[in-house]
Amino acid sequence: MHPFVEGGLQNVWLSNGYRIKETRNGRSVVVHNPQGLKRTICSALCVKSVPLSGAEFRYLCRELQITSAVLCKRLALTESQLQEWESARQVPRHADTFIRIMYAVHLDRPERVQRIEARSVARNQNVYFVLRHTDRGWTLQETLERPAAVPSLTQLKGQDPTLATDRDSLA
Repeated sequence: MHPFVEGGLQNVWLSNGYRIKETRNGRSVVVHNPQGLKRTICSALCVKSVPLSGAEFRYLCRELQITSAVLCKRLALTESQLQEWESARQVPRHADTFIRIMYAVHLDRPERVQRIEARSVARNQNVYFVLRHTDRGWTLQETLERPAAVPSLTQLKGQDPTLATDRDSLA
């Protein structure tokens, strides 16, 4: 067995899937499929039944590539508070929940996690969701501009036979 201490984790051990390589600088550990290993570790951290430690929280943040500045902004923290959390025995519950959810979202749609770093919108700014149904399901587009309204069905009658009716949209 070999301890996997990358990223500060002290509670992860490898029973196989690695080899020890001699180099001129000493021994080096080569892990087979390191991305798969990291994904498995992160998934295990997200479903563990006890709160995350500071090191585990930091590990998930690094794997998600969430900068400390963005994390502090989203969790309303100072850099020093974040550093305290990362060295603590366990992180506060809301931070624990936040990072587990972020990783779950990352597994499903990685681009959504990267959007948390996007430019902030003014608090009084409306964000509009434009949904479109395709043969692969619903797609979502966010916009700051109000979409143009479509004429009512009574205005459209007789113009285009391919347009849906109220009954069609409920089917």
